Amino acid sequence: MPALKALFTLLMALATTLPVRAAAAELALPGYQRSDGAITTYFGGDSIDPYFAAKALLAAQDAGMATTTAAGKWIAWQLPRQHGDGRFDRYCLTGQHFAACQAADADDALMAAWMELLVRTAPAKGMPPAWQASFDKAARYLDTLRDRRTGVYQISSTLPVALLMDNVEVSSAFKAVSAYRQRLGDSSGAAAWARQAEQLDQAILRVFWRKGGFLVSTQPRERSEFYPDAVAQIFPILADIQPPGHPHASAYQAWMTTHRFAWLQMTEVDFPWGLVALVADKMGDADAITCWRVRSNQFRHGHHWNVLEEALFLAFEARLTPAQALAPPPASLRCR
Repeated sequence: MPALKALFTLLMALATTLPVRAAAAELALPGYQRSDGAITTYFGGDSIDPYFAAKALLAAQDAGMATTTAAGKWIAWQLPRQHGDGRFDRYCLTGQHFAACQAADADDALMAAWMELLVRTAPAKGMPPAWQASFDKAARYLDTLRDRRTGVYQISSTLPVALLMDNVEVSSAFKAVSAYRQRLGDSSGAAAWARQAEQLDQAILRVFWRKGGFLVSTQPRERSEFYPDAVAQIFPILADIQPPGHPHASAYQAWMTTHRFAWLQMTEVDFPWGLVALVADKMGDADAITCWRVRSNQFRHGHHWNVLEEALFLAFEARLTPAQALAPPPASLRCR
């Protein structure tokens, strides 16, 4: 008993002296998320791309923000707009309401992002029935896009081309579903989804990995551009897809040596590619994130800025004090 009492006293002392981990900041998207839950692609925009909305929420979560409120409102808005076969549309503002105006781009990536968002936003007891039904429809439709010969997923039923980055997102979704099933105590279900992810990862490497670099598409490309060619080389890091003999750290360092300044200048001429900053975050490169955040700040809500960039900017800024957020980068940082 004396020993037990001493242990209890020690644990109580530790509980009162150890630092308490701060709760994650909750994502809010003023100017992008409307009161009804809809998330526009651009600031105060008149169009909605469901892929960018889901991707923004997932990326913010990856960068450490809580997204329960924003994601819950978006899911509630999107659920009744899902087609019976699992697909979604893009939407345009007509009067005061958004109406379907165009088929969504890249069904494979969108189905994957939607499935991942549902399982990562689900309450501890599991997805509500309406969410589960939506997930099942998306999963069934995604399965129709799998090329049985190669094992990778194609863009859509009308565009039978496989893209590296889309398949990485499908892999990420499968891994998230596996983790979700494990969280619910369904070990066999978790193992089944993990096997799907592993099989897809192997197929991705067979189809896209060539001589020390990734192809971006099964369709030949005439010239190489920053997007998708350069961005795609480190995108697999986000889903932990690693070619044999090419560790993530080496691949990331080589990419930054070659493309760092081009990437940081992209905000001025093209999209800011905040997903590269998310890779930097995964690799522990705080300097790259600082440079991206400081250089991008002046372009927020502009022509080259969408909700995905905004979500990542807010996630990285949430880690800072107000003074740190306003401070220029140290002179030792090479941000130009």
